Amino acid sequence: MSATFSDSTSAPNEPIQPAVGDTCVAGAPLDFSGASLFFPENFAGSTLGTDAPIGSPQSAVEAAALSDALCAKISPVSFGDRVLLLPSESEAWRSAVEMVRRYHRLVGRPKRRRFIVCVGPADATASLPPGLEGDDEIVILQTDDHAALQAEVDVRTAGILIAPVRTHAGFEVVSGSVLARLRETADEYGLILGFDESFCGLGRSGMLWAHEWTGVTPDLMIACHAPVDAPPLAALIVTQRLARGALGGSALAEGAALLAGHALIDALSAPGFQERVQNRSWRLEDQLSALFYRRRSAFKDLSGLGLMQALTLAGDAEPMRAKLAEHGLLTRAMGPVLALFPPLTVDENDIDAAISAIDVICAQEER
Repeated sequence: MSATFSDSTSAPNEPIQPAVGDTCVAGAPLDFSGASLFFPENFAGSTLGTDAPIGSPQSAVEAAALSDALCAKISPVSFGDRVLLLPSESEAWRSAVEMVRRYHRLVGRPKRRRFIVCVGPADATASLPPGLEGDDEIVILQTDDHAALQAEVDVRTAGILIAPVRTHAGFEVVSGSVLARLRETADEYGLILGFDESFCGLGRSGMLWAHEWTGVTPDLMIACHAPVDAPPLAALIVTQRLARGALGGSALAEGAALLAGHALIDALSAPGFQERVQNRSWRLEDQLSALFYRRRSAFKDLSGLGLMQALTLAGDAEPMRAKLAEHGLLTRAMGPVLALFPPLTVDENDIDAAISAIDVICAQEER
């Protein structure tokens, strides 16, 4: 799924290391690759956003209590009535699909097992969600045409999955009108609408959840956190109606991942934090806009949402990504798209330095 489902080679959540020989003009590289929500110096595991670290769970009972407490923090700041915390994105997607299928069985629609994954026209790879490889009851739709979607819906369809912001094969902010039509179709046919916010959620859009910009609410959502110093954590967030299909016995997230999750949600919920993210987002957008018009020969397009911004080049963005890495700026190349996904803790000076580095490369190429 375009930007939706991560894979081992191009996932925005995958940590990126500088190539051998990369150098930084002043200190450590600026990581605008999307590898982490926080700069390392701003993320100290369970101490982030708290006055003291939370005690590490010593037993399964303590870990379960820590998990329940984190679910209780996430639910009020989301659309969801129930939150399940899992040790990986793959586990979250498997749990989500089985929950939806079980829900349809419980309400007397056992034939409803198919999912339509809306990846959009830009994704030529059309990969399945992690953990669902080999599931032949999942259909990938490589268009946002509403008539094409409705043609795929039949008596076997259980749900529709889409990422509000696609970052797998390129970069695309899905319009609110597309999401609204999917919501209407799901309601009309009794389907479950699921949003993949494994990358675009948790503040990157300038709001806690990317779909909040559109006013369209899903029935199911997956969000992921992969800190540099703790195991990954995936949250499956669902409505009370869908939670009827939840199964017990899911693998519990690791204690260190739960501690990092508590620290993350505490930081995101801190007074003024989201406002700060939005202010940094506006600065990044303004600086990129000025750069785009100043270097029109280098770029074809500029798009973005919050701290997810993308410059489109005429050709492959990889050469520019490599040159920027040599200048101490880590970005992400996705075909012709040069993506900038800075951490939520990015400073104004970091933004200015990143734009300056891109400007220097553009100036060199114009000579």
